Amino acid sequence: MKKTYKILSLTIIILFLFTFGAAAQNQNLSPEFFRELADIVNDEPKIEIPDYELFELENGMKFYLAQDKSLPIFEVKGYINAGQINENKNNAGISSLMTELMLLETENYSEQKLSLFKEINALSLNLAAGFDRISISANSLSTESSELISLLAEVLQRPKFEGDHFTRTVKESRQYYKHQFYNDSALLNMHFFKNLYGQHPYGYNYDYDLILDFLAEVEPTQVKAFYRKTLRPENIVFAVSGNFDLDELKQEIKSKFAAWENTKSDLNKSYVSVNPEIQQKIIIINKEDATQANMRMGYNFYSNKFPKKIPFMMANRIFGGGSISSRLMQNLRQDKGYVYGIYAQTKYSDYGGAYFINLSLEPEKALAGMEAVKEEILKIKNGTEKFTEKELFENINLYNAIYPKAYQHQIDVLDQIVYQKEFNNKSDNYINNVIKQYNGLSSEEVQKIFAEELYPEIIFTVIVGPAEKIKPQFEDAGLEVEVLENSIPN
Repeated sequence: MKKTYKILSLTIIILFLFTFGAAAQNQNLSPEFFRELADIVNDEPKIEIPDYELFELENGMKFYLAQDKSLPIFEVKGYINAGQINENKNNAGISSLMTELMLLETENYSEQKLSLFKEINALSLNLAAGFDRISISANSLSTESSELISLLAEVLQRPKFEGDHFTRTVKESRQYYKHQFYNDSALLNMHFFKNLYGQHPYGYNYDYDLILDFLAEVEPTQVKAFYRKTLRPENIVFAVSGNFDLDELKQEIKSKFAAWENTKSDLNKSYVSVNPEIQQKIIIINKEDATQANMRMGYNFYSNKFPKKIPFMMANRIFGGGSISSRLMQNLRQDKGYVYGIYAQTKYSDYGGAYFINLSLEPEKALAGMEAVKEEILKIKNGTEKFTEKELFENINLYNAIYPKAYQHQIDVLDQIVYQKEFNNKSDNYINNVIKQYNGLSSEEVQKIFAEELYPEIIFTVIVGPAEKIKPQFEDAGLEVEVLENSIPN
């Protein structure tokens, strides 16, 4: 048994390296290696769902409270149901700027005093602006739970946006976005997503020129107005786990947050509009110093409400989103030697999504790589090389080992319960329902669903690399391409 866990742990490490960095390129891994691992049959896991109490204040703020006496810790995760979706073309990037500033200074604490308060009490607090909501994560020892609640109340209710910290943070943000023009991956993100999402807040947040224009003119009053519009107690929900007294914690929460009143304002939200003009379009971003080409091929996809998300996910793992033994890796890297790395993935959000395939390859092989991907898609679409039960079993079996690792701690389980209940109308047993669903799939089902949702005829392609080495291939093949120079802002 110990040997089995050791092998599974090694597998997870290898998958992590492969997915997130070039380090995996140095690993001498083969499909046979992963097939050997698949011979270890993993039981269908079951995640323990914690008992919790939902404590709701009159202002609409919600707290899911779950005690855990096993360790002397106090952990908080939460969401503000607002974010980049509420931005417009004139304030792109304001959510991220606002959350950074909120963590630095408040009406009652200078930047130095707030930092000292966190240090003395060993408190951790982070805010992160996403497409649809702002996430909150915080923790402390259980003996400092009262101090952590006080910190949350101070940062959320009384942030200060005027001062030296504002000027410095804006300057740092401008430098960050300017630096993105030197980064191949950032350029790929910018030109792919700003075109795919178009005139929508999702697209604005990948338009680094647009964000830099905003940062050049932004004033504290603008950030304060956006804060008042988006941060309301009725939009906030928390998951709280740890060693605490339930009655005392509820009293602490009430004393810190009950007086916070809601402000009346409409938060405009709209779905992404599909732009047919980018379908089949190929854009080359000329980056002369690039030693390889980075390519992304994809199209607009469904929102978070996509009902076939689980079978599509498992099918995509077989196709190109799983391990080194995926079909794209096997055929384009192992067999043909076209790519250094290739990975297919979905990006789901509340108001639109994307399905895309990332390739890193030699500039001279850009056309061959693109055409090979389309060939693999057509094999699935036309049913000439259908998914097999063996492929599906290998991925389900591996997922049964990996999936529970995300829920080893009670706070992570509670966090998922809160998110799914509050924003997707799911049950407390959502995690186990996902496990049951993917374990009950058949190869025929995942084949059918995946084939139905593959659209090679509308693929939009962006390539970052040296245009002089890439463009001639496409022109010789009679394909129209648009070359954009990488204009680095001053």
